[in-house]
Amino acid sequence: MIYTILIAAAISAFGQVLLKYAMLKHGSIDFNLQGLIRLIIEWRLICALGLYAAALLMWLHVLSKVPLSIAYPMLAITYVIVPLMSFAFFGERINQPQIIGICLVLAGVAIIGKTA
Repeated sequence: MIYTILIAAAISAFGQVLLKYAMLKHGSIDFNLQGLIRLIIEWRLICALGLYAAALLMWLHVLSKVPLSIAYPMLAITYVIVPLMSFAFFGERINQPQIIGICLVLAGVAIIGKTA
């Protein structure tokens, strides 16, 4: 079940990266009817929402099997995946405090994963 949690988190993280990519391509949001329609038909946004839907279905499966007190903290792995994917896809820099935080999150997820 731990792998299902990690896969759900990875899909969610990839969805987050795709949301960022969609907004980079789309530009700022115009809060009028035409602007919202233009946003809604943005294919990258639709794909990101599809990934979130898939992650949600996996998450519901996890919640039916694993105590929330174990499962939910393991989602923190997204705080590791998203910066790494942001570096890979967007060239965003990861600074020393972020690296330290990522290591602490990894340690926490590993500890919780051992108890599951």
